[in-house]
Amino acid sequence: MRTYTRVFITLSLVYALIAAALGIYYLLLSGGYTDHGLLSPYPLIVSTIHTLFLGFFTMMIFGVTYHIIPIFSGRDFFRISLVYLHLIISNAGVIGMIVFLLSSRDYPAEIEPMVWIASMIEVSGILVFMANITLAFLKGSPATGIVNPFGEGDRKADLIAIRFTGTSITYFLGGSIIGVIMLLRPDIIHFARPAHAHINLIGFISIMISGVSYHMFPRFANRPLHSISLARLQFRMVNIGLLGMVLTFLFAVREGYYYRLLLPIFSAITAFSFILYIYNSWKTIRDGYDA
Repeated sequence: MRTYTRVFITLSLVYALIAAALGIYYLLLSGGYTDHGLLSPYPLIVSTIHTLFLGFFTMMIFGVTYHIIPIFSGRDFFRISLVYLHLIISNAGVIGMIVFLLSSRDYPAEIEPMVWIASMIEVSGILVFMANITLAFLKGSPATGIVNPFGEGDRKADLIAIRFTGTSITYFLGGSIIGVIMLLRPDIIHFARPAHAHINLIGFISIMISGVSYHMFPRFANRPLHSISLARLQFRMVNIGLLGMVLTFLFAVREGYYYRLLLPIFSAITAFSFILYIYNSWKTIRDGYDA
């Protein structure tokens, strides 16, 4: 494991501890065991959520991604300096958002202006990450990674994995941009929050997990992925379902006819895509275990 991967993973664990501490304080505050002091309950829970998502989940994903992309692509990163630049920018954004969200006592009616700057720093970190990944495929030198143990079947699974992980990073950028817009326009926070949450949790986290799984599970089970076609079908369905939900959240009138019609349809499509993922993953692991 390279140094930068270890640093990302270590920092993610530090953020997990911070999130746990903030969560415990919120429980004490909401339960009346301590007074408000310098922190207000709503900014505190928003800070806790962002510490978990941007600090723990995202830093862990960055660390794992920096480890496995050379294996996926067979190429090293174009500039290692871009990895460390991303590390610095991303942490500056996360720390800034946590600190200044806690300072926004009347959030969302009043938002500390530095939160906007921190959120834009975070978005710039994502752009550096995307540029570095893209350059790895376009200009990176050949890597000496783990040899695909299952021949053509494994190569196809890794291509699917690349498709999932690349798409998830794009969703993360989109979700972050929606978050910045919400900070600039607090009046739309209630309206845009479901789209922001779903594009990050399903689009970034869940689709990234699917991509990493399709690379790692065959190696765990010592057999090829159960079905490439199911993985491709899952990819199409999760994108149709997620994009449909996000557009419905953003543009359909709440409780209107189209909202009540389209949201269950796109939700069902998304749910079915995860059923395909569960089945495909289980068959890969289970069949390998039986063997």
